[in-house]
Amino acid sequence: MNSHTATSTSTTMTTTTPVPAAAGERSRGTVLCLIVHDELELRLRLAGLVRRAMPKIDADTVTRAGFEAISIERLRAYVAVMFIVEFSPPDAASGSLASLKRLHEQVPNLPIFVFARGGNERSAARVMKLGASDYWPIHSVIVGELCSALQPLLEPPAAPAANTAADRWRQPEVAGYTMMKKIAQSSIASVYLARNDEFPQPVALKIEAIKGRHIVSEADRERFTRECEILSKLNHRSIANVLDFGTTDDYLYLALEYFPCGSLRERLKHPVTEADALNYAHQIGEALQIVHAARVVHRDLKPSNLMLTNENRLVLIDFGSARSQLLAGDLTTTSGDCTGTPYYVCPEQIDDREPDARGDLYSVGVVLYEMLCGTLPFMGKTLADILAAHRAAPVPRLPVHLARYQEIIDRLMAKDPKERFASAADFLDALDALRAELMTRKPSKPQRSA
Repeated sequence: MNSHTATSTSTTMTTTTPVPAAAGERSRGTVLCLIVHDELELRLRLAGLVRRAMPKIDADTVTRAGFEAISIERLRAYVAVMFIVEFSPPDAASGSLASLKRLHEQVPNLPIFVFARGGNERSAARVMKLGASDYWPIHSVIVGELCSALQPLLEPPAAPAANTAADRWRQPEVAGYTMMKKIAQSSIASVYLARNDEFPQPVALKIEAIKGRHIVSEADRERFTRECEILSKLNHRSIANVLDFGTTDDYLYLALEYFPCGSLRERLKHPVTEADALNYAHQIGEALQIVHAARVVHRDLKPSNLMLTNENRLVLIDFGSARSQLLAGDLTTTSGDCTGTPYYVCPEQIDDREPDARGDLYSVGVVLYEMLCGTLPFMGKTLADILAAHRAAPVPRLPVHLARYQEIIDRLMAKDPKERFASAADFLDALDALRAELMTRKPSKPQRSA
């Protein structure tokens, strides 16, 4: 590789920068990812964002020509490769996408992240099909979301040994299933697109490595069983279908219907119209009606747990944090166990109080606000800042052109559950009444705040 094509962001920039050290060789104990783009300033900005999201991960940066000269052995030293891809004009992305495709074919287990300039939903679908692990418009990367994506990179695979528990980076083996590709990864589980001869369509196979009984506790097993049982009982078009679940010596696994269109989180990487926001909010309310009628509280409602179908319909998934009110006394919650996601969690959950159905409605309010405004209602530099805002900060005011939704947002996100809508049905009634009122007015061009 030519010495002028690669740079290391943790050293002084010169035109004769030496070949960067391999992952794990930095004196300050960081691991390395590789950022690929021809524009130096943009590479360095992304490297800074990576360090801000995950200080233990540093970055080497390289031009695309320099990337093509790096050996496969060298690439395996990185914990991830990040491509900044230009999608405008339309043919500008072809070279980067070809490099991405080759990398995935040559090192299939290496995480690949794409940061797009000028992309859209089709661009996201295209790169994921070529093997990317995740996709962001580069102008709207949320640090917390990037942090969640980078966290698994800090847990490298264990050295192979006889009779060891399953390695989370090795492709798992579950009898009857053929893994096609990994489509999601969290700190505790992986989701694969898989085939089983018993099902006509591919499935989303959620797998959690057991790694020995001292790692997966009895509480973890109860949580897994609870998710499967809850989903199996909620037979409705707005709830993901459970096709199969079970355990092996190495894994807990759950087979769900596959949603090729991705989640509402991916959809919200691009602006949504006001009409779409109301449509999605109504669908979420309908799903919660079914869940709450079964006396189940989801407790982790967020865009990444709402999948999209080809008909633009939302389906609620991931009941790992759910709790049946019938069984609330059977499964204790340890002090400080705030199960939800910080950006969407209700105040009572933060205070370690068991939320009822109105806790899910609070999360609906956060999602609706995010869809309307394009930003979250409560942000902060630290987790403590975010949680404090949920506890005590007033609900932010909507932009003037969206003020008609303020009353609904205020009720959904009231700090006191008694001041929220009493049920999902009440929320849907209020939303339907507002939609009917808007239908009588002269339609206006959908707008979005900056």
